[in-house]
Amino acid sequence: MEKTMQEGSIGLNRAKQWQIALFPFNNAATNVYFAFYTYFTYFAMLYLTGSTYIAIGGAFIAGGLALAITSFNAIFAPLMRVFDAITDPILGGLMDRTKTKLGKFRPYMIIGNVLLAVSLLLMMVIFRGIPDSAAWIRWVVYIVSYIVYVIGYTCQCAVTKAGQTCLTNDPKQRSQFVIWNMIGMIGSIVLVNVMAGGVLTNEAICPKGLIVYEVGSNGLSLEALIAEFASRGIEYSGIAALDPTKMYSYVYGAGYGIQFYNIMVPFVIVLSAVYTVMAIAAISSKDKPEFWGVETEPAKMKDYIGIIKGNKEIRWLVLSSGFNKLASTVATSGTVAFLLYGCLMGDYNGLFIPFYALCFIFMGIFFVWGSSTAGKKGQKRGVAQFTLFALLFYIGVLVLLCIYDHGNPATYLSIFSTEGGFHLTINFYTILFIIFYGCGYGAFNCCDNLTIPMVADCTDYETYRSGKYVPGIMGTIFSLVDKIISSLQTLLLTVFIVYLVPGLNALPGEATPYMEGMQLSAIICFCLLPMAAWLVTTFCMTRYSLSGKRLQEIQAVNAVRKAAVLGGMSMEEAMETWKTIDQVPARFVAPAPVSIDKKTGLPKKENVLDKIYNKLFTKRESVAAEPSVNAIEIPDRYRTDLKEEIPAVTPVDPSQSNESSDR
Repeated sequence: MEKTMQEGSIGLNRAKQWQIALFPFNNAATNVYFAFYTYFTYFAMLYLTGSTYIAIGGAFIAGGLALAITSFNAIFAPLMRVFDAITDPILGGLMDRTKTKLGKFRPYMIIGNVLLAVSLLLMMVIFRGIPDSAAWIRWVVYIVSYIVYVIGYTCQCAVTKAGQTCLTNDPKQRSQFVIWNMIGMIGSIVLVNVMAGGVLTNEAICPKGLIVYEVGSNGLSLEALIAEFASRGIEYSGIAALDPTKMYSYVYGAGYGIQFYNIMVPFVIVLSAVYTVMAIAAISSKDKPEFWGVETEPAKMKDYIGIIKGNKEIRWLVLSSGFNKLASTVATSGTVAFLLYGCLMGDYNGLFIPFYALCFIFMGIFFVWGSSTAGKKGQKRGVAQFTLFALLFYIGVLVLLCIYDHGNPATYLSIFSTEGGFHLTINFYTILFIIFYGCGYGAFNCCDNLTIPMVADCTDYETYRSGKYVPGIMGTIFSLVDKIISSLQTLLLTVFIVYLVPGLNALPGEATPYMEGMQLSAIICFCLLPMAAWLVTTFCMTRYSLSGKRLQEIQAVNAVRKAAVLGGMSMEEAMETWKTIDQVPARFVAPAPVSIDKKTGLPKKENVLDKIYNKLFTKRESVAAEPSVNAIEIPDRYRTDLKEEIPAVTPVDPSQSNESSDR
């Protein structure tokens, strides 16, 4: 029987296991579009030039593009965050005010997913039907489709954070989000990247497209360009439109051809819709007023200012999560994959999918480990611990990239060879790279995913701090800052790859050859930028306090206040009556668990990781008072158990709680 927070229990609202498993697919539904957005942008930029020809080999564009495509993307995406700064607060406030027959959260999941589908159809179906002579209409459609994309993404993505507050407040269940979110990630980001960057690179399935553009003195002459096309078997047309006195460069691959989008657009729309239906089913029985928390008055826009000013925990969390997201999006971007596996190692098609698969094996191991750690010792412990692991493993990756020598095959990554028949060709360099990168990849992805359920903890803290239940505002604050920071991805890639490598005029693609300076670009984008982001995350976690005794206090105080308010007490009086855990009656305080050694029957001793964590990260978690020593009972006139019979509840097993023995 599902239980609400009421007197007679300790205020735990648990979900069924299938609900915990399916709700993270709301995140997978938006990640499908997020993963495909790189190609969304490519498509727009190609057609915004106003000079498009459809050839046997795909799309051919000639003209003075130079750095225009890359620079436009690098500048336009961050500028559009100004629009996010307007829409996110509005949508967060609307979500907190929403009360419909479909609930508070489900309408935004449905509307958001529909808008995402509309944005893709506008861009990749309607957009390409606009003739070259109406270039200004293309710009209008591009901007409108991007705005629709932003609104849809914000609507649905915010529910991933906000909806957890009503789905469950059991810390152990919240920690399971990371496992199911990993499965959703495999079915979204991984699946889209494998389809777009792997399966559809086969020309038998998807003919490749060709883009030729004018550059400065470091490009190819028309004669050299034609010779290179001939040597690589690249088909082309419209070559007569080129000026033989100028220099050119080109990009070549499946993502530049029309057939690619004919396959990917319906694939993305249908896949995301299926995931949305799964998530809606998971939250349907919980998206009801009895699980929304106490709402004494509707949230207002000015609450944003109060939250940002007064809730220091959400500030540390969004800063930490934003930099974690930036590290993830830069290091795992398709551009860096082309740079590393193609330009440096010379075998993108042979390395990308095998390494992608290997890394997800490691990620599965770390996600299980991270979920277990967070379930027993708190979400913060998981983020702090695995961020440090990521830093340590990436030191090994950094060393390997530093000793890379383009003239020495022993420093190339190799998985298998088809020369003389299929056989493995793994060298010592590759073995070390797989270990260091695989473990580092698993660790930092674990950190990235563990921060999501921490938004629910920050929402609980906001209720404790101000008495307001504002999951929509909290979720959109998190999303806004996360998007602002992660939007720097394209700018950073442009600065540290295009502008750092002499003679490179666009982000590298499948056919880009090795050039001097690419090793340094790979070191910066693949290692140094992520490592700098993890240092920021580590610092933030030393300041973030919602774990251990501190979180136990917040949950206990919220539980007794809610019971009193449901009985008729005003929120103001409840907040004045119960402020610290020593004032909370014992039945509202979750018992502190003790981890018992099965062999000895005694409490477990601290291990090395416990000692390091306690030394670096727990100073702000402790509270001065002991539970219930100065307990203040709810006055009889507000006691709901004296007014009506309370349904029986199942006693809580302390061993199933979230707090560790070292707290």
